[in-house]
Amino acid sequence: MDVTQLSLRDFRNYQRLDLKLAPEITLLYGPNAAGKTSVLEALFYLATTRSPRVSADRELVRWEAVGEAGVPPFTRVAAEVRRQTGKVRLEVIVQRRADEDGQLTNLSSKLVRIDKRPARALDLVGQLRVVLFTPADLTLVDGPPAERRRYLDITLSQLDPHYVRTLAHFQKIVQQRNSLLRAWRERRRPPRSVDDELAYWDQELSAAGGYLLAERLRAVGELNDIVGPLYQEISGGGAPLAIDYLPSLDLLGVKDSGGLAARMGQGLREQRRDELARGQTLLGPHRDDLAFTVGAVNLGRYGSRGQQRSVALALKLGEAALMRQRAGDAPVLLLDDVLSELDAQRRAHLLEAIRRPGQQTLLSATDLSDFGAEFLSGITCLRVEDGRVYPA
Repeated sequence: MDVTQLSLRDFRNYQRLDLKLAPEITLLYGPNAAGKTSVLEALFYLATTRSPRVSADRELVRWEAVGEAGVPPFTRVAAEVRRQTGKVRLEVIVQRRADEDGQLTNLSSKLVRIDKRPARALDLVGQLRVVLFTPADLTLVDGPPAERRRYLDITLSQLDPHYVRTLAHFQKIVQQRNSLLRAWRERRRPPRSVDDELAYWDQELSAAGGYLLAERLRAVGELNDIVGPLYQEISGGGAPLAIDYLPSLDLLGVKDSGGLAARMGQGLREQRRDELARGQTLLGPHRDDLAFTVGAVNLGRYGSRGQQRSVALALKLGEAALMRQRAGDAPVLLLDDVLSELDAQRRAHLLEAIRRPGQQTLLSATDLSDFGAEFLSGITCLRVEDGRVYPA
């Protein structure tokens, strides 16, 4: 899988960009704030419908963008993608919204097209598969559980259309169920027939949660086979890395989605009093976590910075390997200024991984000093300055 063409209009600091991309390695280099990361962000956005940098889509629209003929400012991101199953054109338009007086608000709308036909945002996920690695990915290891859940969800959403739809459904159920629980806790709703009112939401939550749990457990099992020995290579020997899935309820050894749904339904009934007291759903995939251990040592809590960097690198390379293994097609690797954060040994492993046949990779760096002459001679180098891209 590779992106042959990327087009941006009023995206971040780019007024216009039409960029042809090589099928192998492309290095974007230039000063900070020049627009290197924005190219990687645009590709990640097309793959996942989410920005890795901001939570509000309106922030993607170039600050200086102006509307035309009374139409509020908008940004357009489009790409031509070549896959084993054929070519596909992906496009997302995000438009700022204005009030009755024409003043821009904090709201925006999103239009998605696949091969020039309107589509839902969920249909876009998985059309292009990417793996993004940034210096901030160290939070995968030592950060909050939400970062580790997000790692699994982004990986599986790109591989399985049913997963991303089930995840969206599950998140809506949790919000609605939590709203009910808060209403009872705050006495805005009479505490009568609680079990009857929650029966539907419990059933829906358990069915969706059981499927998500089963897929996550399967993925963790596959990732263990990949990242265990990979971590040993990156760190220079020692014990392999083990990933442990930490569920919010005792699964009792159950791994199939039906059995997990039944187990989750039982757990919700057992937690009813605590949930009513706290006004929130206490069990489910939204409360789960991962632990990374080497020789029984939890590296998230007790690992050195070097060990944690090795874990983060192994996880990202493992994510790419899992996608290639399941889909038979390599994802696009997006590496945002990561070589400067790695020592020589870890850098060598990363460069070896991106040199694999059929692997398209986009790297960003502030200069070329982190790369050897041999490496630079075999790749495409592009200079980025002030929202413009030039051949090196």
